[in-house]
Amino acid sequence: MHVMHVLMHAIVFTHGEHTPFDYKSNLTMVTFDPIHFIPASHQAQILDLPVTRILAVAHQNLGDTNHWCFYLSTSAIISVQLDCQPSHSIPGTVLEGGSKANLIMSKLDHVLPPDAETYFVLDVFSGVSVAHIYDTICEHGRHKYEFDSNGVGCRNWVMDQLELFSRTQLITSAAQVAEAKAGILKLWPDGTPNPLDKGAYYD
Repeated sequence: MHVMHVLMHAIVFTHGEHTPFDYKSNLTMVTFDPIHFIPASHQAQILDLPVTRILAVAHQNLGDTNHWCFYLSTSAIISVQLDCQPSHSIPGTVLEGGSKANLIMSKLDHVLPPDAETYFVLDVFSGVSVAHIYDTICEHGRHKYEFDSNGVGCRNWVMDQLELFSRTQLITSAAQVAEAKAGILKLWPDGTPNPLDKGAYYD
């Protein structure tokens, strides 16, 4: 599920009704917050949800790659999509021509998207909540990510978080992590090799 059209209405980068303007420098002063909850009013509720397992999901083939993201299963019918997407509008500071990412956390009424080409199950330790995963990402600066000039980099981000979740003992099985990482290096549904795309983190 792609939600950039929702973000056009849900994301506000400035405080108040108007963006403050510096007439001396002729620059619009903008504050960029990469993390967005959908619906925004349910942030606290989303963070409180328990996580029963994580799915690493490859969405529909986009030509030469799949879009990958996580689905945090919170019940048999509810999940929280953890989706890192290029903003296309906030210039990157590390990758030339790239853009900073939005990290979107959406509460959904399904555990697997209809356009999933494949997915990998990752079991979690008892007691893990959405807040644990959110805090781990923020504490390690993984929300400060950039996509390249072509708007690709989601597979690299998902690969990095698999390693992080394993290292911080959120995920129970190293074998499941290895299987998911191997899957990210393929194009689906063909299952053919697909070298990892580029991405970077900023301070």
